[in-house]
Amino acid sequence: MILMSPSIHPGKTADEREAFLRTVGIMGVRTVSMSTPADWSDADVEGVRTFLEDNGIRPGEFSGFHTGFGAADEGEYQAALEHYRRQLHHARILGAHCVGFSVGLTYRCTPQMWSDEAWKRCLDAAVDLAEMAEAAEMDVAAHPHIMSPLCSVERHKELFEAVSSPRMKALMDCVNLTWPHLFYRTTELVNQIFDELGDKIVAFHAKDVAMSAVQRNESGYLSVVRVDEAVPGAKKTDLYLESGVMDYATILRRLDELNHDVTLYVEHFGYEDTVAGQQYIRHVAREVGVTIH
Repeated sequence: MILMSPSIHPGKTADEREAFLRTVGIMGVRTVSMSTPADWSDADVEGVRTFLEDNGIRPGEFSGFHTGFGAADEGEYQAALEHYRRQLHHARILGAHCVGFSVGLTYRCTPQMWSDEAWKRCLDAAVDLAEMAEAAEMDVAAHPHIMSPLCSVERHKELFEAVSSPRMKALMDCVNLTWPHLFYRTTELVNQIFDELGDKIVAFHAKDVAMSAVQRNESGYLSVVRVDEAVPGAKKTDLYLESGVMDYATILRRLDELNHDVTLYVEHFGYEDTVAGQQYIRHVAREVGVTIH
């Protein structure tokens, strides 16, 4: 089952919760992605669980990424582990679908980004996290990005080989794995992801991809290859020469073929663009005969 699961936080106050229920109703969803603020107590989380249950709403992806996961600095790494220990605990109270984690953000835009050394630290960290996940009886889902050590399907496979725990899953984002040479080959990329990792995918970040040959700066334009994310189904603009090429028909067919629930989260956009992206995905789903809950 595919569960549309936008990021909508219930908050604590009556006004926050009224706004939450209004947004859930407008979006037509019964699953929400969320995390808990650092100052929330267990009692606060239990209160949210009761509120969601009373309104027939299911907690989906539970994600608040920490940059220290896999870091070389021991203090930074231990802070990340403590953060995820708390995430797992609160997700368990809520009955969330999974806890997402991002791999090696501390290395982004550094020479260590794709190094074997950094990747080894991230694999060791994943072993530690899997042990915590098993103790909490929660799934954890690894989030990829080409500007991180977890930058390919091949490295996802290495992760699952290194961590034997059934609690280790994938939080898939096809756009984050779209290297420039794959921009016009998204069907090929999508099928590779599902052929090799499909049984591990429990959550999915939905957006589109855009590319141009220019990047504006204060002195004019630079002739570079620029690949960015875009609202699902977006059309080209003055800045982007091409956009909206991600093959959502294939994505939705492949998600629908899985034998387990998957949350789908249109991320990184404002309210109107999020709604537009969700509507586009639902439109494609209707065209290919796939149901999104």
